[in-house]
Amino acid sequence: MRRLLLAACLAGTSLAVVPTAALAATDKETPGTPCTPGGGAAVGNPCNGNNGNPSPEGNAGEKVRYDKRPDRFAVIRGGGGGAFIHQIGEGNRAAIIQSHNAQYARIDQNGQRNTASATQSGLGAHYARVTQEGPDNLATLVQSAEGAQVAYLTQNGASNVMNVTQNGGGLISGVEALQIGDRNTMSLTQNGENNMARLTQNGSDSAMTAVQNGNNQLTWTQTGVGLSDLQITQPAGQALLVTQTR
Repeated sequence: MRRLLLAACLAGTSLAVVPTAALAATDKETPGTPCTPGGGAAVGNPCNGNNGNPSPEGNAGEKVRYDKRPDRFAVIRGGGGGAFIHQIGEGNRAAIIQSHNAQYARIDQNGQRNTASATQSGLGAHYARVTQEGPDNLATLVQSAEGAQVAYLTQNGASNVMNVTQNGGGLISGVEALQIGDRNTMSLTQNGENNMARLTQNGSDSAMTAVQNGNNQLTWTQTGVGLSDLQITQPAGQALLVTQTR
């Protein structure tokens, strides 16, 4: 059995969680000079604060066209270092520990007895991706304050267990977690403001718990045989979407 422990301090990396609305603007000017004396200024169109004209004479600025089917969160990060573990084989174990103001961790495991753990602490942004191909997967991810924290986790194979904890400040944090195949268990805890989570289980005996403290939104989807009782903790005024399908 092999054990690989990788600790790294990173610099020069930036990460932000941003909405996915698309912006568009026009550079066509209004014919003539409607905002000058004798050019139509007296009628107030498109001058005097009129927001309907996108040309330089008006003050509409850019026109926003909203995506009707936006992603819940997107990741933008600059160049810089990271920590990467890729394991192929049996009896794998992997751990990444990082402490810096900008962190990135990636674990890929293809093989039998997988165990993965990523711990990131510091003042900067966090980004982690964990992918496991089974059968006996176990993944634990902890990201602790401050700044935006984003995590993508996938388990594909038999006896999966996934535990995710994010402790953020006032910035947006997000988790997208997916389990496919058989004895799944998933647990999420998010502390902070403006957190988002999309939790999905496709496969047999699913069990899921979610705790969100702050101004959060949660999408909970289970498709399979066992499903689970709804174990969700949210303060009042949060957004929640639950789908369970046998």
